[in-house]
Amino acid sequence: MVTGQMKATRVALPQRGGQYPAEVSTHVVTDDLPDELADRLRVERRVAVDTETTGLNWREDTLELCQIYSPGTGAILVRRSWRRPTNLLDLLEDSRVTKVLHYAPFDLRFLESTWGVRSESVFCTKAASKLLDPLLPPAEHSLSALLARHFGIRLDKGAVRVSNWAAPDLTLDQIAYAAADVSSLLMLADSQEARLRERGLAGDFAAICTYMPLDAHLEISGIPNPLAY
Repeated sequence: MVTGQMKATRVALPQRGGQYPAEVSTHVVTDDLPDELADRLRVERRVAVDTETTGLNWREDTLELCQIYSPGTGAILVRRSWRRPTNLLDLLEDSRVTKVLHYAPFDLRFLESTWGVRSESVFCTKAASKLLDPLLPPAEHSLSALLARHFGIRLDKGAVRVSNWAAPDLTLDQIAYAAADVSSLLMLADSQEARLRERGLAGDFAAICTYMPLDAHLEISGIPNPLAY
């Protein structure tokens, strides 16, 4: 078990080759990003973001964990508490740092409904996949399917995915799961960004991602989708 205000460990990642590491430094923190790590994240061009929740409905379920990753910091797992995570929210709102998420609409809704934060500068790897390969079946746009297809990486999406993220202590399996997911996003985004440019889709993709935070905000505010009939 890992508990306390901040614990550091190293997590083995699913098998990957080339320039990608076999393990990632992982910090488990309660309340907020420590100042030192927050300062290091603010100078990154982009960071990966993921969340773990008690369910799929932002109206009924709760966000329990927010994961951040950059090559310079490793994975940082921020456990929610009663305190407002000022450093984390400042990072999410910083338009100079691109936030890479997989299926951003889900995470953006939970982040805003939990803390009132409107994230800026979003890159959604699921939206990129759908734009690049629109004829693939929905399951092929999942993170595990994309990593398997493009990098030969097999993510274990077993029972830990729906485990109790609100438990007093995170298990080592939960920590490994959360770190593996978020630490895979930047290399996927790199690959997708190159393909989007090659296909002349970078501008369209940027417009889609720019709208995502507003789309989440409108729904949370109870404003009907202005694009619906």
